[in-house]
Amino acid sequence: MTKKIISTPKNKNETDRKRNPIDQKEKISIIRTPLFTKTYATNVSVIRTDLDFRIELFNEKYQAGDEWIYHSDGLAILTPQAAKILLTELSLKMEEYEKENGDIDISEKQRL
Repeated sequence: MTKKIISTPKNKNETDRKRNPIDQKEKISIIRTPLFTKTYATNVSVIRTDLDFRIELFNEKYQAGDEWIYHSDGLAILTPQAAKILLTELSLKMEEYEKENGDIDISEKQRL
């Protein structure tokens, strides 16, 4: 099963059309709004509340004495359903990546 990406931008805010990750027969369009931003993250922290999952995005860190200080560049708040979709899609993409590039090392130094 492969996902086909059809590039048909109609304007500068429209992204590629992708197949829906849940129903592979249905096509969806994703339009980036004027509020759209990108954030590069070198580390993350996941927090679960009784209502949602929160993914804190970190980029830089530095040590102050015996403490590590992380700079947070953003927070994504996901419903449980969106978090499950992210887990499923990320697992599939990670499997593909490691098949092509080898295992990704996440030693304790890189984790929070």
